[in-house]
Amino acid sequence: MPSHVLASSALSLSPRTALRASRRPPRAARVVVAAASSSADPAKKHANATDDVVVVVDAAAAPRRRFLATALATALASSLASSGSSAIASTVFEGAYIDPNHPHCPRAVDANGVITGIDPVPFREGAGCRGYKKKNEADAIAKGKINPWRIEGKIAKDDGSILIDFDQKDGSGEKFTGTWDGDGILFPDGNKWLRKELSTIP
Repeated sequence: MPSHVLASSALSLSPRTALRASRRPPRAARVVVAAASSSADPAKKHANATDDVVVVVDAAAAPRRRFLATALATALASSLASSGSSAIASTVFEGAYIDPNHPHCPRAVDANGVITGIDPVPFREGAGCRGYKKKNEADAIAKGKINPWRIEGKIAKDDGSILIDFDQKDGSGEKFTGTWDGDGILFPDGNKWLRKELSTIP
């Protein structure tokens, strides 16, 4: 007949004593539930564990005990999953960048893959934002000297690349996948945004 084993901190019991002990609740504060196999004597299995009490539970009580153990395990797993999902994973792409194609024009990527930046007006290849100061940003925007932009990027699951759809910025239709290259984001055209804290460029 199938049976279950309860182990707790106390003295080892013989099989006969263990059977009698099943009629009263264990006094130990910590209880471990283990299923007994048909080929092994539960009490004999724990005979050398001097800090364990081996209690053979009647088979009729097993379904309810299994239910309680399963419910406890499910609740614990659910709690761990909830706490883990609330954490925001970091990404290697997060930070402020220098764009060699547009000197002094800020670029930044946040933990969610959102890219922000400032472009000069008019915008052209190689044009920079020399003289740009954050404190004067609102005035420069109002005068039409600079154009702030924001792009919803997509970071790969392996954190090795980021998809940037520049069409969101200027309607150019350009969409590039930048890869992490040790100290910045390398694009297919050869341009590389260098992360400020890793770059020697002022």
